[in-house]
Amino acid sequence: MDLTEVFGERIKIINREIDEFLRVKEPEKLYDATRYLPLSGGKRLRPLLVSLSTEVVGEDWKKSIPFGIAIELMHNFTLVHDDIMDRSPLRRNIETTHVKFGEETAIIAGDLLFAKSYEALHNLDVNKDAFRKLCLLLTKCIEEICEGQYMDMDFEKREDVTEEEYIKMIEKKTAALFSCSAEGGAIIGGGSDEEIKALSMYGKLLGLGFQIWDDYLDLKGKENEFGKRIGNDIREGKKTLMIIHALARADEGERDLILSTLGKKDAKEEEIKDVIEILDNLGSLSYAKEKAMEYASKAKGFLGILPKNDARRYLEELVDYAISRRR
Repeated sequence: MDLTEVFGERIKIINREIDEFLRVKEPEKLYDATRYLPLSGGKRLRPLLVSLSTEVVGEDWKKSIPFGIAIELMHNFTLVHDDIMDRSPLRRNIETTHVKFGEETAIIAGDLLFAKSYEALHNLDVNKDAFRKLCLLLTKCIEEICEGQYMDMDFEKREDVTEEEYIKMIEKKTAALFSCSAEGGAIIGGGSDEEIKALSMYGKLLGLGFQIWDDYLDLKGKENEFGKRIGNDIREGKKTLMIIHALARADEGERDLILSTLGKKDAKEEEIKDVIEILDNLGSLSYAKEKAMEYASKAKGFLGILPKNDARRYLEELVDYAISRRR
């Protein structure tokens, strides 16, 4: 599935709305930094998920645009701050915000994106009850993202992280925003309680599969397609599902090699390749792919109660896209 080909006009509208919403004010450099990442591209997967979740329950998708903008800006806020913490030089094949504008400016730009995401909610045309639900939904989502980010950082110091802990971490750090997108869209669309719950679960499972596949691409993707340096997760010491799976099955020599490279910021390409080869030989890469597909299949299962329309078909295709994309 090519998102631009299928949703080209929709993405253009979303991009235009984001551009207008983040129009430059004073201080100009701050707004340049704030606009930099959101307007640098991106798949707009989460706003699309919001719009399709609104549409699938019978409402005009355009009604959901302000919530989609809120979600996208919140997502970009987390990326700006994550890149600072991870010292990442690239994002979407361009310099990260802190590299281009400086760390202090990037932190403030991230904070401004956070504030603007809540401002966007006030452009919603919904009743007071729905507005309160959406505000609380977004707030709880951000709380989960913060918890997940801390867990991810804490895992870097440990060698005994379990698969269950990893799943809980990505459920908070990544899947929460997917779940929030789908649930929020359903609320805006006036879906039934059953439809809202189903779309929330669909979003969560989609997000789990998406993150596991993202971790896989960090090792097996092509840098010019993935938009980030291959092996970054290893250099940053990330305890991904593949690393956890491999450490539980590696012999002493393999385990020592993995652990000696994990978190080594200046690890050479050859060292990264050696770790990837071990993960491949231990079946850890294929295990991660199978897990991503498993969550994708479960996500589709929650769409069964929804009306059979084009939006539902696209929601099914988004699942396939999430675990087959190259970036």
